[in-house]
Amino acid sequence: MKKNILILWKKEFKQNKKDKFLWDNTFGIQTKADFILKAYLISDYIKKIKWDYIGIMIPSVWSASLLVVSTMLAWKIPVMFNWTLWKESFKHCKEFSKVEKILSSSNFFDKVKNDYLEEYKNNNSFVFLEDLLKDISFTKKISALIKSKLMILPKLKDIAVLLFTSWSESLPKAVPLTHVNLIENIKWALNIFEIKSDDILLWFLPPFHSFWFTINTIMPIITWLRVVYTPDPNDAKTILEIIKYTKVTAITSTPTFLKMIMSLAKNDDLVNLRYVVVWAEKCPEEVFNRFKELSPNWVILEWYGITECSPVISINPIIWAEPWSVGKVIPNLDCKILSLENRQEVNIWEQWMIYVSWSSIFEWYLDKNLENPFEEINWKMYYKTWDLWYINNNWYLYITWRLKRFIKIAGEMISLPFVENILLEKYGSDKELKIAIEALEKDWNAKIVLFSIKHIEIEEVNDYLRKRWVSNIIKVTENIVIEKIPVLWTGKTDYKVLKKMINF
Repeated sequence: MKKNILILWKKEFKQNKKDKFLWDNTFGIQTKADFILKAYLISDYIKKIKWDYIGIMIPSVWSASLLVVSTMLAWKIPVMFNWTLWKESFKHCKEFSKVEKILSSSNFFDKVKNDYLEEYKNNNSFVFLEDLLKDISFTKKISALIKSKLMILPKLKDIAVLLFTSWSESLPKAVPLTHVNLIENIKWALNIFEIKSDDILLWFLPPFHSFWFTINTIMPIITWLRVVYTPDPNDAKTILEIIKYTKVTAITSTPTFLKMIMSLAKNDDLVNLRYVVVWAEKCPEEVFNRFKELSPNWVILEWYGITECSPVISINPIIWAEPWSVGKVIPNLDCKILSLENRQEVNIWEQWMIYVSWSSIFEWYLDKNLENPFEEINWKMYYKTWDLWYINNNWYLYITWRLKRFIKIAGEMISLPFVENILLEKYGSDKELKIAIEALEKDWNAKIVLFSIKHIEIEEVNDYLRKRWVSNIIKVTENIVIEKIPVLWTGKTDYKVLKKMINF
C-alpha cells in the first residue's frame, strides 16, 4: 500500500492507545483510543454521502482533526471551508468543489452568526458533529469498536485535502494537495526543525489555512506531538490562560494575534514557551522586542510558505534564527533563484524571484482553466512563487513584496507595496492599520488610490513620495476615507474589498 497519512496515523496511534493525545477547554483530555473510536464511528456516516469531496468547516478544536481523519477513513477527500469569506467567495468554493455536505459543529455554527450560512443550513448542506455522535446504535458501536482495535484502513485516493488560496486579490483557487505532498513537507521541515518528545503545541488558528492544516492538523496525527486546542484566536485572554495552565512549549500564530496575547501577558506568563512560529504576515520589530522581554531565553521564528507548496518553503531554525528573515529553504526543495530582468541566476543581496520544484509541490489547480503557475527551467517544471526576495551572506531569505500587486504605468511595472511601505513611514502606526494603497487599471490607464481612516491631502502625499525619491510617474490620484481598513482573518489588508471601492 502506498504511503499515506492514515498509514502513518495507524503506526503512531496503534502503539500507545492509552497516551494522552490532546486537550481542549470544552472536552478536556482525549486519549488516542478515544480519538480512534470516534473517527471510525463518524466515518460510517460519511461513507453514505454521495460525493467524493466532503466539506469541513470548524475552528481550532480537536474535532477538526477528528473530522479530517474520519473523512479519509470513509474514502473521501476533506475540503476545508473558510467561514470568514464573502458570500460570493463561499458560494464559489462550495459549487466549484461540488461539495454536497459540510461537516461542522452546531455550537460553533451558532456563534458564527452568518446570514448567508443560515441559507445553506436551511437547505440541509450542513451536518453537525453533535448529531452524529448521539443516538448511535449498539450495532454501529460494536462495529466501530472492532475497527478501532484492528485499525482497518481503506485504499485512499492520491489527493489528501482540497484547500483554497487567499482571497485578498481574487476568488479563491482550489488547490488539491496529495498525501505525498503533505508528508514530504512535514518530513523535511522536521529535518531541520526538531520537535522534542515533551513538546506541547497550542493550536488556536483555523485549519482552512494551509499552514495550520499541515502543521497543526496533520503533523500531530502522524507524530508524537501533543496538542492543546482553543477555538477563538481573538480571545487573547483565554489563550493566555491556557498557555499558563497547560504549560505549552510552542505556539503557531500570526504576528497580529501574537501581539494581542502579549499585550495581556505579565512577568513569567510565557516562561514555558520555547518558541513561537509566526506566519502569513511580516513580523514587526515591536513584536520581537516584546517577546524578548517576556521570554528572554527563547525566540520568535518566521517561516514562509504557499498553499500550493504544502505549504512550507523556508524555516528559521531555533538555534540559528535570524530576526526579520523567513529562514532558509528546507532540505530537498529544488530552488531556482532568478533575476526579474533576464531570468538568470543572481547574486546575494540582489532582488530575485524564487521558483521551486519538489514532491511537496502541487500538480495543478482543480480548475484546469486557470493560468499556468509553472515555468520550464532547464527542461524541468518549477512553480513560480510570485514573491520577490533578497538573500544575505548566510543564505537567509528576506521577502520584499508580492509581484502580483503590480500595475503598469508608462510601460513600467510599479509595486503597490513599495508605494504603501513608504507612505506607512509617514502615516502608519504600530497600534492600528491607518492606511492602504490599491489601484485599478483600465484602458491602458492606472489609478492609484490611498485609503485612510482620516483625510490626507493628495498634494502632501505626492510631495512626500518625491522627497523619498519615488519616480514622478507614480502619483496617488485620490484619497478615500473609510471607517477602518478592511483586513483578512490573518491581519493582512483585504485588497479585494478596497479595489471594489475604486471608481474609474
